[in-house]
Amino acid sequence: MLLAICTHANAQQTVQLFDEEAELELADSLSYLYESTTPLTIDDIIRRRGEFQRYVDGNPNFGFHDRGMWLQVSISNVSNLREWVFSVNFSQLDKVDFYLVQNGEVKAFSHQGKAQPDQTFRMPTFGVNLPYAEAVELYMRVESESSSLIVPLQVEPRKLHNVGFQIDSLLWGLFYGGLIILAIYNLVLYFEVREPSLLAYVGYLSAVVLWQLVWGGHVHLFTSGQLPDWLISHTELIFVLIGISSGIFTLTFLETRKNASFAHPFVKFLLITQALIGLICLPDLLPHIWKNNLVYGIGMLAICSYIFAGFEAFYKRFQPARYFIFAWTMLATGAIVGMLSLVGILPSNDFTTYCFQVGVFLESGLFSLALMEKSRSQLESEVEQATNDLRNNMELIEEQNARLDIARKDAIKASNVKSQFLANMSHEIRTPLNAILGFSRELTQAALPSDQQEQVRIINTAADNLLSIVNDVLDFSKIEAGKLTINNQPFSPNQLLEEMVTIMSKSAHTKRLEFVFELGPLPEKLIGDVFRIKQILNNLLSNAIKFTSSGMVTLSARAKPLAHGIHELEFKVEDSGIGISRKDKKKLFNAFSQVEDAINRSYQGTGLGLVICRELVRLMRGNITLKSVPNVGSTFTVTLKTNQLSQKFALTPNEDWQGKKVVVFDPVPDTRRASAHLLACMGADVYAVESVEFLRRLNVTSDYLLATVPVSKIAQRDALLAELVEIPAQKRILCYSGPEPFSQYPSLQNHFISQLRMPLTISKLDSIVHQREKVNRNPMQDKLDSLPKARILAVDDMDMNLKLLHTWLDNSPVMLTTSMSGQDAVNRCQTAEFDLILMDVQMPGMDGLQASRGIRQTPLNMGTPIIAVTAHAFKEEQERLLASGMDDYLPKPIDLANLLDLVRRWCQNIEPVKMALPTLDWQLAMQRTNHNQAATEELLNDFLTLLPGSIENIRQQWDKRNYDTLKSEIHRLHGACCYTGVPKLQDLARDLESALKLGQHFLVAEHMPALILEAEIILAEGQGYLDKHQSSGT
Repeated sequence: MLLAICTHANAQQTVQLFDEEAELELADSLSYLYESTTPLTIDDIIRRRGEFQRYVDGNPNFGFHDRGMWLQVSISNVSNLREWVFSVNFSQLDKVDFYLVQNGEVKAFSHQGKAQPDQTFRMPTFGVNLPYAEAVELYMRVESESSSLIVPLQVEPRKLHNVGFQIDSLLWGLFYGGLIILAIYNLVLYFEVREPSLLAYVGYLSAVVLWQLVWGGHVHLFTSGQLPDWLISHTELIFVLIGISSGIFTLTFLETRKNASFAHPFVKFLLITQALIGLICLPDLLPHIWKNNLVYGIGMLAICSYIFAGFEAFYKRFQPARYFIFAWTMLATGAIVGMLSLVGILPSNDFTTYCFQVGVFLESGLFSLALMEKSRSQLESEVEQATNDLRNNMELIEEQNARLDIARKDAIKASNVKSQFLANMSHEIRTPLNAILGFSRELTQAALPSDQQEQVRIINTAADNLLSIVNDVLDFSKIEAGKLTINNQPFSPNQLLEEMVTIMSKSAHTKRLEFVFELGPLPEKLIGDVFRIKQILNNLLSNAIKFTSSGMVTLSARAKPLAHGIHELEFKVEDSGIGISRKDKKKLFNAFSQVEDAINRSYQGTGLGLVICRELVRLMRGNITLKSVPNVGSTFTVTLKTNQLSQKFALTPNEDWQGKKVVVFDPVPDTRRASAHLLACMGADVYAVESVEFLRRLNVTSDYLLATVPVSKIAQRDALLAELVEIPAQKRILCYSGPEPFSQYPSLQNHFISQLRMPLTISKLDSIVHQREKVNRNPMQDKLDSLPKARILAVDDMDMNLKLLHTWLDNSPVMLTTSMSGQDAVNRCQTAEFDLILMDVQMPGMDGLQASRGIRQTPLNMGTPIIAVTAHAFKEEQERLLASGMDDYLPKPIDLANLLDLVRRWCQNIEPVKMALPTLDWQLAMQRTNHNQAATEELLNDFLTLLPGSIENIRQQWDKRNYDTLKSEIHRLHGACCYTGVPKLQDLARDLESALKLGQHFLVAEHMPALILEAEIILAEGQGYLDKHQSSGT
């Protein structure tokens, strides 16, 4: 409760202070005096005390003045407190000088205001000790160029002032803290979403905080001493910054170019205008009052343009604009109230002083809500746009899928057409190749003149090349379709390498190239696809020989164990050929690609070999690499993963070679080193010699002399041989590359125990110590002779293929029957039983599948193995044939070795040829009765009694051709024979019964006389045979 007792003395009022719990407003008790030309001192004012005029307005706003003004109030302290505080609740005054005067004497003073050093609070504050019940006068000199002279003077006890200061500081802390938190939050959000309006909003908040620090007087709390004069006289620039930052925020937030196109140029114009005003205010060209009016006036116009832009954007359905409009309306209201207070239209009080700050704070919060609303709207718009895009994309995808489905079906159709074409091509090429390869290989074993032998060899080589091309094309087709597979099975790596070396060394020697074979220890058995490994090595070695015109080709094989039973094979194929440039390396493993055209014309090929090799290596979990230098040579390295099946290694010390002294003569360093290494691994003591001169001087009594005449030294062969026969050794072995020396010079067999084609292998070394007599015959003949006596039916519509089978099998135990159609094969199977059927698949009329189904219905051959023989090479075709009921698959062209293996595999349980059976077998009869003598004698006696009548009935029924009754009589006779020890009669009765069941009456006519004859022999000898065994008791 505020109570003031006022007394009048000399037209002045004395204010009594007695309320210790309230503050007292002194605006109604002030007297004022304006300075005229020169500033007045306190002494001048005390002398001119009577000139003060009473201020009766009540609003402590004295307007703008360029001179100082003095205020005076008389006070009497009648309370119990002595410490009181006078304060002016307006912080923008440049100078505020306090003087406490008693009895014409200055008791206390303080120079405050933002331009003076004594101010320690955010507003001018003067703390004094007032004596009890003594009148004192408070004089104040106020001066300010940057603002109107607003002096809301009040007095309050110090204790109350301290509490008010703390509350004031707390509220302002919340104000600044809220703005700073908003600024930090939106700045972090900007770095995440990169929305320009967020950054503009942060700039606006920063300008507001800066303006409030200055306008609210808080900047005094962060500086020591007075503020810089320039800042004091240019506080309006901060308001310009607020206007510019808020304008930029308006442009970016509302996106006025799109959402408020009409207001957009006005906003930009006022934004530029504010910037120009700021520049004008910098050099103090205008009076302060003009600058303030200009800044605040343009600022209000800018706020109005912002609000107008907000309404336009909201009208265009930009929903976040409603927060924007409300925020700017609140701020504009607060600004107008504040400005009206500054110019004196409205009273200066707490509401008019702080309404702008409250508006700024609320505006900032609403702007934040607006930004969130905008983000949400943008997110909804983006979601809607994404949904529409997704819907459109789904329609496009559905349309594209339809097109792709059509393209896929076309591609499948094209692939099927291509596959069918390749299958037909394979069939049509392989079918004649079957006869060409088969007969040409047979001719190589015939005694033909040398020129005709060469012609046969050319035919055989050309056919092999054609078959290789067909196989490569088919393999590449499988690679494209992803259907190339690996068939793992046990194999011997050493045997594989022996075969490859035997074949490829001859090809290399034909081109006068040396073939080097470097072998490391390998397990005797591994699990892998031996056929595909051969294919890889064959491709690499063939290329090496093809692209090498002189020098040598080297094949090296190593292995190393890995974890979990894995064994890694490493093959290196090295040549001294043309090499491969870096440019050609890039396309070397591309399909149908070769090296440059000039080389391509010299070395023909499909360009598929290395592509197939790379895919096969990948399927076998390996790797293939290339190192090459043009005109020096190339090295291909292949690593393959296999499973180890045997722990025993082949290349280990051998008792046949351990301790043996072996001299190796070889003028070629690489082959000499490889041969010496192989012999050393076998346990021999090796002496490697490169020249005949050194060989003569070598003082070693050798067990073996391995003398080599290389093809690269073919011109010196005769001279070398002449000197080598003179070298002493227990056993001489002639190693050669190129033409066979024994064929050229048969007399060499008197000096050398054998000849071996280079390079040396384990089996060739074994042949040295285990000499075998050489038989001049077809190497396949032994395999043919060992075949079982199987009855084989071969079905093919091409006579040349059947003739080839006759050529192969006529001189073997196999009984071959041929048929040229499916229907004829079915008819034959109705009347004859076979152990194996070779069925061609593609035949006119009834094809192989139909014929096989018909054969399965015959009683004699329903379980006979049927082998599909076809030129179709695709695995799908093989699987289809096996699924249709065929038992195995034999591809064309037929390889004789594969055919023989197949016959042995499917006919291994064929019964041997029947031995001559005895008429009477007493031991057999005893076995039938479990060695019961009496039962045996009784059964045989009863059989001899029954036999004449049975034979007579059989004769009669045969004469009448009554086959049903005849079959019954034969069946009874066959049953009686089973327990009486008459094996020959039993066998004849069984054959007759089988023929009668099948309706093979021609066989009945063939065997009937033998049956009757055998019965008569039993009747003639049986009683005597029985009497003999009864008398002997056995």
